[in-house]
Amino acid sequence: MADSNQDEQISELKNKFQQRVISRREFIRMLTALGISVSAGGIFMDMASATEKSGNSEAQSGYTIIFDPAKCTGCMACAIACAEKYMQEIAPEQARHTINLEFSRIRPMRFQFVDFVNVCQYCELIKWAEGTEQHPCEAVCPTGALHRVKKGEGRGGYTGMGYMTVDRDMCLGIDTCGRCLEVCEDQFGSGISFDPIEGKAQVCTRCGGDPECVKACPEEALQFIPVQVNGRYYANNPDHAAELLYKKMFNKERAL
Repeated sequence: MADSNQDEQISELKNKFQQRVISRREFIRMLTALGISVSAGGIFMDMASATEKSGNSEAQSGYTIIFDPAKCTGCMACAIACAEKYMQEIAPEQARHTINLEFSRIRPMRFQFVDFVNVCQYCELIKWAEGTEQHPCEAVCPTGALHRVKKGEGRGGYTGMGYMTVDRDMCLGIDTCGRCLEVCEDQFGSGISFDPIEGKAQVCTRCGGDPECVKACPEEALQFIPVQVNGRYYANNPDHAAELLYKKMFNKERAL
């Protein structure tokens, strides 16, 4: 817990940020220098309020995470915030000494001249075509470990509001199964990852409707917005997405 001197320093930084004396990036960098966690929810809620970005911190259902490639710098702040939060939950002892980015469910990926933020986009099957509205990973999971947590259920700030989660006790792990990875990697490439200790599946839970990565982004490149396209959001393979971004940003094909 921060001591009184640290509290004063944090308060001073907040005032400077609210008065636009320092930028959002400088604010986060200075907090980190003070030893304040990048996933310190209370501080980021103040930031959101200061920028009038949302006006409240209520969890939202039916939203998705998108990113602006023109703003993304590949700084990894989103991945660090995600890894820190979930590593403390899954492996608290190891989290006391280090942060392992393999615990992150959001993956900034660097391509030539562009960065792509890969995160589960909650693609769904089509009921009239595939016979179900489940997510592909959910449909192929043999134990039901991958499932949605209904609104009003789950753990606040972690699961719920209709978003996916993985029951770690039911998950067979990458060494035994990996069917979720296969279907996701084959089609969308891939929003599924596995923790580095037990090899259990990991999927973005949207932090139960209040994603930590969005609050941690110093450039506001990540946004949490209502799902578009008649309730369906289509994911792109990161390689294809990077090519599209390059052509859009530079108006020419990427030369390797």
